[in-house]
Amino acid sequence: MRVLRTAGMVVAAVALVATGVGIAAGGAAAAAAGSATAATALSIGTYASLGAGILSMATAFMAPKMGVEGSATTFATNPQSGLPYAIGRTRMSGLRVYARTYDGFKQQSKHDILAFVALLSIAGPIHSIEQFTADNEAVTFSTNSDGDANGRFYRYMAQKLSLGASSGSALAMTFGGKPFPEWTANHKLSGIAHAQWALRFDTDGDLFGAGAPEPAWIGKWVKVYDPRKDSTYPGGSGSHRALNEATYEWSDNPGLHALTWALGRWQNGKRVCGIGAPVSTIRVAEFVECANVCDANGWKVGGVEWTTDSKWDTLKRILQAGGAIPTQTGAMIGCLTSTPRTAIATIESRHLLDGLSIAATKSRRDRFNSVIPRYVDEDSDWAVISGTAVTVADYVTADGGQRTKEVDFPLVQVFSGDTASQPGQLAAYAVVNSREAGPFTWTTGPEWIGLKTGDVVYLNVPEEGLVNQPVLITRRAPDPATGKVSFAGETETYSKHAYALGQTTTPPKPFRLSAPDLKPPAPLAENWTVTGVTSGEGFPALQVVGASEMPSADAIVIDYRKTGDEPWTGSAILSAVEPVEHVIAPLESETAYDVRIAYRVGTALGNMTMFVNVVTGLGKITIIEGQLSQIDVQMTQLEQDAAAAQTAINAAQADIDAAVADIAAQGSAIETIEQNVATNSGDIELLVQQIDALSPQGIVELSNKLGVMATTNEAVAGALLAATIKTSESSASFSSERTIRANAHQVIARAVDAMGVRMGAAEAGISTEQTVRATADTALSNQLNTVSASVDANSAAITAEVSARATGDASLSNQINSVTATVNGHTVSITNQSVAIGTAQGDITTLFGRAALTVDVNGRITGYEIDNNGTVGSFTIRSDRFRVLPPSGTTDGFYIDIDGSNRTTQYIRSGSVRVVELGWIVN
Repeated sequence: MRVLRTAGMVVAAVALVATGVGIAAGGAAAAAAGSATAATALSIGTYASLGAGILSMATAFMAPKMGVEGSATTFATNPQSGLPYAIGRTRMSGLRVYARTYDGFKQQSKHDILAFVALLSIAGPIHSIEQFTADNEAVTFSTNSDGDANGRFYRYMAQKLSLGASSGSALAMTFGGKPFPEWTANHKLSGIAHAQWALRFDTDGDLFGAGAPEPAWIGKWVKVYDPRKDSTYPGGSGSHRALNEATYEWSDNPGLHALTWALGRWQNGKRVCGIGAPVSTIRVAEFVECANVCDANGWKVGGVEWTTDSKWDTLKRILQAGGAIPTQTGAMIGCLTSTPRTAIATIESRHLLDGLSIAATKSRRDRFNSVIPRYVDEDSDWAVISGTAVTVADYVTADGGQRTKEVDFPLVQVFSGDTASQPGQLAAYAVVNSREAGPFTWTTGPEWIGLKTGDVVYLNVPEEGLVNQPVLITRRAPDPATGKVSFAGETETYSKHAYALGQTTTPPKPFRLSAPDLKPPAPLAENWTVTGVTSGEGFPALQVVGASEMPSADAIVIDYRKTGDEPWTGSAILSAVEPVEHVIAPLESETAYDVRIAYRVGTALGNMTMFVNVVTGLGKITIIEGQLSQIDVQMTQLEQDAAAAQTAINAAQADIDAAVADIAAQGSAIETIEQNVATNSGDIELLVQQIDALSPQGIVELSNKLGVMATTNEAVAGALLAATIKTSESSASFSSERTIRANAHQVIARAVDAMGVRMGAAEAGISTEQTVRATADTALSNQLNTVSASVDANSAAITAEVSARATGDASLSNQINSVTATVNGHTVSITNQSVAIGTAQGDITTLFGRAALTVDVNGRITGYEIDNNGTVGSFTIRSDRFRVLPPSGTTDGFYIDIDGSNRTTQYIRSGSVRVVELGWIVN
């Protein structure tokens, strides 16, 4: 910060010399100066004061006003003004930092030369100085070492200029043959545009009769960074680089000056002035937009700012010349330019979380219809003047009178010969912007966090009178704790831009709220779904899921009907605050229904959104009914099979009875044969021999055996008669066996009769076995009858077994009838068993009876068992389903079903269903 230290030193020196010092005061000034050196100690205290003024800044955020610390049109010494920062093309009278008198020409008086050093602008090197005037009279100077003036000020005025290069030697003008006193090679003032200016005392008073003239340097001052000329910036092309001042160029574009001020002005790695924000914290694209708008509108910036002014106010004044204001969004610096903007999003009622606050108009103080712009006019000696009022007659009429406001535009200049179009346009913008409504405030969820200050969105909240209203966002504040984002904004009227720029004479109409439609809008279909489901109770149902996008809705109304022309049925009226998950049940299974949904605000029911042809789910009752139908078919078939089996059993029993009768008849014949065997045995042998002779191939076999055996302890007698006929493809046989046995312990009689036939793969047979037995304390009788038939792997059999047993303390009777059929390895059998048992032990008599029927199909058994012991009777059913039908024979009845998950389902005539875990069913 060497330049600042040097400036502090020289300002301290100037403080010793009064303005307008004449030659008479020169002695005192010389005496004071004579005790000082180039690095005078007196400058240190003043430098500290100046440095404090330079580094201080105001923090108030207010509309830009004229700077008050320094003056660009007055050549004065002001240690509190800070350093000048000259922008664009403008006039600068200089900040006086050095004043001395010394003997120069020594022709008329002593101390005849008054020497000044004027600071013109920091952030050098500047572009150029195009003109110097003294009391508005243009003066030019020679380029030799004495810098003598040309014209009538020759030998009475001299000047040397430095454009403020960052390196180089100090100015060393030798007017009157001598250099400035105490101005050494160390007083370089690097990076500051400055001038040495000297006046020679005019004894005649023709040149400086009124004192030292007012100097003015008119030039093109500081250079700026232009991203559009930076190849590293998207869309840019050129050698400009941010923070590299050597690449900057002169411009009077407000957007570029604002961006450069935000970046800060730097010398030797030190910030000289400006905000000094990192590039990453600046929304460069917004400043580029401002620069483009300024180029298009012909808006320029010019004037002098001072380093003791608020940096933020300086930025506001620069941007004001470009019809823009600075913004701070998300800790980033940007700007908002007055230009037409396209809405980039639509925020609707459903997006609002905490309601919407609307100011339909600005306050009377902030809403005006006439603006008088105050700007700098070159033809008025660069003074600030009040321009022609910009008045909107329509607004005056609407307001009932003229309301005028003066608006300062400190950095807006009108050059000689130009019209005041820029002040007029900016004033027109001030009028139309004051008529915008606002502020509006609203809160949304985090999905809108990407919006920023300067964006335009549509607010579509019909219930609040806003129908696709363009709103310019002026503030955005996210809440990290809740994820909500709060916004503030004001209306954006597109037509105001053409009016403010003079492209039309029709002013924009004032904002007015639209009368809200009290009838709520129809729910958005994408926010709702209606699907067919099965309820938790197993009923066919429709499920409605969604949430209200309308914050003002009180309730949600849901109706349904079967698809067609049936009347609507109200299903529910639900709160609109929470998400909805509603089930409509019970309905008909797999049937198309229509559902309609509406919002209600107070008593006003809104438009309906319909969902048509939604098919319900498949209920458990339907599933059970389907299963019952299948079981009914299976049971009917089973009943038919059982009836056929019973018919077969009856036929088989008849055959067995006939066979028994035949066997009995055969028994009589056998007895006759037995009687004749003894006497005709020889004839029999002869008959056998004859048969063998007639049948050499053995197609007929005949056996007849009789035997009697007797011992001391036992006697046995038996007879066997058997015959067989065989051919290559068929055979037939029968046998009849009788056996009797008697000993000291028991008596047994047994009869076995069998017959069978075969023809190819078909076989059939009937057998009967009868046994009787008696001991000292037991009597037993048993009879087994079997009828069988088979063809290849298919077979059928009927078995009937009857037994009876009696002892001294027990009796038992048992009967088993069985029917079996096998086809291709699959077997079905039906067994019927009856058992009766009685026992006696002392005084206790026990009786037990059992009747059972089983149907076995490939190992899966269905049947029942009835047990009774005189104390407890049980009826056990092995079945997946137990069903009871009324005498009418209809299919509606009572049944109990057990599924594979061990759950028991009870179905009763009305159609109701009860499902319980496997176990006892109790009412």
